[in-house]
Amino acid sequence: MYSENFTQRYYRFLNGRSPYEIKDFHASTKGSHIEIIEMILLQQALKLGGIDRPVIFNPKPSINILEYSDLIAGDSLILARSVWHEDILNYRGSLFVSEPIVKFGEYEAGLYVAKRNVHLHNLAKTQLEKLTVVANPRWKVDWRALHNTDLNIVSFIGPWETMLEMVETSVVDAMLINFSVSSTLELNFENRLYVPVNDLKVFLPDSRHFVVSKRHPEGRAVFEALNKGLEMLRNNGTIEKALKQSGFINEKVKDWQTINIQMLKPGQP
Repeated sequence: MYSENFTQRYYRFLNGRSPYEIKDFHASTKGSHIEIIEMILLQQALKLGGIDRPVIFNPKPSINILEYSDLIAGDSLILARSVWHEDILNYRGSLFVSEPIVKFGEYEAGLYVAKRNVHLHNLAKTQLEKLTVVANPRWKVDWRALHNTDLNIVSFIGPWETMLEMVETSVVDAMLINFSVSSTLELNFENRLYVPVNDLKVFLPDSRHFVVSKRHPEGRAVFEALNKGLEMLRNNGTIEKALKQSGFINEKVKDWQTINIQMLKPGQP
């Protein structure tokens, strides 16, 4: 099974507990927490679905085409974190795609600016045409979301850290980032502080799913167990609780304006 290398933070969060006994999903480590939560939900879903054996994670530096290649070939069974549905459309013949762990309409992010740039903290929606935001065109969902706003997009293909450095050095004004789990929504990266533009958020127009190899000999059985378990976790409220307690669905920005609201499907809130 593949995962970005969140191993150390994962074990710090467990703190000796079994992943199956986790009921409280509040963050206890710095950095994005959703990856840790997904590792736990994946294991809980598999057990509920009837797969009662330990899950062994094989960390990799990133999710990329090579990982999909291993899944397609049947050399790897499942990814340990969710992926955008759009990113695996071309591989659906080779991959089982689970029910969504993050449903369409649930993924929101903020326009993070350097905290020292106080003049950017309270921009109105009507002022967005003045704001430059760095974005990677290979991140298709982010790219499409931003192109449905009045923001000025600066294309950059490179590491996330370099993009954040562009914000720090004022090459650009902002970067689209998951809302921080801190009480103030402040992001502290290498002792540099960033905050979201107040009262504005961006909806990312896609759902996220676990994927399982069709060619792996255990693929179908694991997929069926996974979907069964995910349905149970969805029905008993565990998935919603996990996403909210982890800060992924951030209650602090519940009433903020969605600047690309037109992308929501009819009937969505």
